[in-house]
Amino acid sequence: MIGQFIEAERVGEADDPAMATELERVTTAPGAGGMLLVPHRELGMAESVLPADCQAIMKIVSAASDPVPARDISVQLGKGTAPGQVEPVRDKLRRPALRAWTAP
Repeated sequence: MIGQFIEAERVGEADDPAMATELERVTTAPGAGGMLLVPHRELGMAESVLPADCQAIMKIVSAASDPVPARDISVQLGKGTAPGQVEPVRDKLRRPALRAWTAP
C-alpha cells in the first residue's frame, strides 16, 4: 500500500480522498507499523484488551492447574493436531508469555 501511495504521489494523484482514506486505514490498523496487538501487561489491565483469539487461549491456560501443551490448546480451540494447526497456536502463546500475561 505504501508503494501505491508513493507511486500516486509521483504521478500527482496523492491528494485523491480515496487514496488518503485507504492509506489511513492501512497505517493505523492494529498491527500496522509495529503496533502491538498484545500489549505489555501493566498493573490493573484486564484480559479484555487482548485480541479475541488470545483471550480464548488465556481462558484455557488460566483454567489449567498444570502447564498446557500447545497441541492440547489447539484441540480445545477446535483446531487439529497437525503441525500447521498447532504452530499458529504456539505462536499466539508466545506473545502473551513474552509480555507477562501468563505470569501468576
